[in-house]
Amino acid sequence: MKNNNFFERVYAVVRKIPEGYVMSYGQVALILDMPRAAREVGWALSRVEDRDMVPWWRVVNNKGRVSIKGQYSAEEQRQLLLQEGIKVSKDFTFEIEKYRFNP
Repeated sequence: MKNNNFFERVYAVVRKIPEGYVMSYGQVALILDMPRAAREVGWALSRVEDRDMVPWWRVVNNKGRVSIKGQYSAEEQRQLLLQEGIKVSKDFTFEIEKYRFNP
């Protein structure tokens, strides 16, 4: 299936983000040579089956904000980022340039 192949490519990129760093959806799309596919990257990450094997929480929007829909999910992502040393405020923002991973 085409989607499964795309999803696996997204997951492979996301697995390379080191602990304590983040990438934007757009960065992941660029690495995949699909610069207009940031939303699709988000879609793929929302479909992660093994949440422990793909560090989905390390992908954020380009403005330095946790952008998962739904308060519980955003708070979960915030907590996971905090555990890795990324200082995320209660309004789900942080200094993206300080934590951005540039492979």
